Amino acid sequence: MLCLNIKKRRIYGIISAALMLAAAAAVFAFGAPLSVSAAEIIDNGDYVFRVLDDGKSAEVIQYNGKSLYVSVPTTVDKYKVARVGTAAFMSNKTIKELEVPGSVEIIGSNAFAGCTSLKKIEIKGSVETVGECAFINCSSLESVVIREGVLEISDSAFSGCKLLKSIELPESIIRIGKFAFLNCGSLETIKIPLTIKELGGYAFEGTKWMKDQKSDFVTIANGILIKYRGKEKARSIPESVKQIGDCAFAGDTDITTVLLPNTITKIGQSAFEGCSSLSEVTLPPSVTSVGSRAFYGCTSLVSVELPSKLRELPERVFSGCEGLAGITIHGNIEVVGDHAFEHCKGLRSLKLQNGIITVCEGAFEGCTSLGRVVVPESVREVQTLAFKDCISLTRVEFNGDTELATSAFFLCSNLSEIVFYRTPSNISEYAFSGTQDITIYSDQGVYIEDFARRIKANSENIKNLPPYEDKGIAEKPSDEEEGSFSGTYTFIVIMIVLVDVGLIVVLSLYLLFFSSKRRKKRKSPSHSAAVRGRNILSENSGRPAYRERGQDGRPKNRPKN
Repeated sequence: MLCLNIKKRRIYGIISAALMLAAAAAVFAFGAPLSVSAAEIIDNGDYVFRVLDDGKSAEVIQYNGKSLYVSVPTTVDKYKVARVGTAAFMSNKTIKELEVPGSVEIIGSNAFAGCTSLKKIEIKGSVETVGECAFINCSSLESVVIREGVLEISDSAFSGCKLLKSIELPESIIRIGKFAFLNCGSLETIKIPLTIKELGGYAFEGTKWMKDQKSDFVTIANGILIKYRGKEKARSIPESVKQIGDCAFAGDTDITTVLLPNTITKIGQSAFEGCSSLSEVTLPPSVTSVGSRAFYGCTSLVSVELPSKLRELPERVFSGCEGLAGITIHGNIEVVGDHAFEHCKGLRSLKLQNGIITVCEGAFEGCTSLGRVVVPESVREVQTLAFKDCISLTRVEFNGDTELATSAFFLCSNLSEIVFYRTPSNISEYAFSGTQDITIYSDQGVYIEDFARRIKANSENIKNLPPYEDKGIAEKPSDEEEGSFSGTYTFIVIMIVLVDVGLIVVLSLYLLFFSSKRRKKRKSPSHSAAVRGRNILSENSGRPAYRERGQDGRPKNRPKN
């Protein structure tokens, strides 16, 4: 046995030595280590570079030079310089002129922020993105040349460049971010291509160009409304407008009614945010997109009809609309976004149509008037806190096998009934945490015991019912519905009364007819003759005829003794 162990150790030693020799041979053959460092830093004095993950390109991560005129290098060693990294030239006080060469694809955020001596910039067309705050507060900047090929100017990219007088953007630009040229006080000439698809809010706010606009409706490019400057409380948008830009009406607390033409296809982010007096807005069928927070905080908004071409309700789109009483979310909308209807405290009627797939986090959080929710079969997921704090919610019905995340119905303190029409298979045991005394109902044949066991439901609160016919949302009927029901009820009552009256009339006529017939029969001659005949017979038979008697009981005209 000892000899065998020695032999095994010798074999293992030979194998290990062979592996080590193979590794050494590989290193010798390929002239490179078996592992590569995660990031390689190259410092050539004026610039510090970092090799990117693709192993072919690098980015500038720091500039240490003192030159007045800077052209970013196109290569370093064997690497192409593809990026100017975040804050690489930030707060440099010496650079006056800058050229970003054709090798660079991205100018990172804050790359040249606060370069207060910078006067002239030329950006080649290979640059796809000018990052957030890339040239913010370059207070001496007077000239910017952006070549054809640049696609995007991000948020606040040139904000605070107070000496910049003109900007001409190439046809390749498709997006300008919010605050892009905010407070560029000297900017008076702006050329925006018709090809632009997205323009952020307040992109040109605080510029001379904006101050010089005379129209109530300030538009650029191909009919993008970027600012409403009117004072009227009710306005109709002209048909020349194709988009309501980001923040176009934001903060207007006076406007009450907005009429949108059928030319509108898009409503931007925060377009009507904070319009606290807005009570009426009609979204035309042409609208295909509504931005996040578009109607955030419109506390007077009572109702809104969602256009059929809409596919998504984005984040906080109607959040804080406390006056919103009812909403129907049609089946073409697949996603109800994060906090889309958060704190809509007046929302009583919620109709979710088949076709919706996801109800996102906090979508109906704090809807304290909501009484009943019917989840259609198409819904695959209700995310965490989706119905948190819906304190009036009493009944939830699930028509499909819907996944419920933890705390989906958290703190729905009055929730007492859950109905399943399909066997639940993917529901967190804490989906209904914060609720008490829930009764679980299901159609016949639907297995709910496993779910009930996981949420520790009392067996007495598990009930199987025959198939339930969904008759809609349990809610207080509208005035129109109440009027319709009242009219139907009145009609039924009137019909019953008419039938009763008719029966009474017929019966009365019947009784009157037979009563009259009997009276006629009593007065007929044959009847009188029969009476006289009886009297004669009485006299002939020796019996006294009938005589009328007086009050004393004696016959009248009877002789006294």
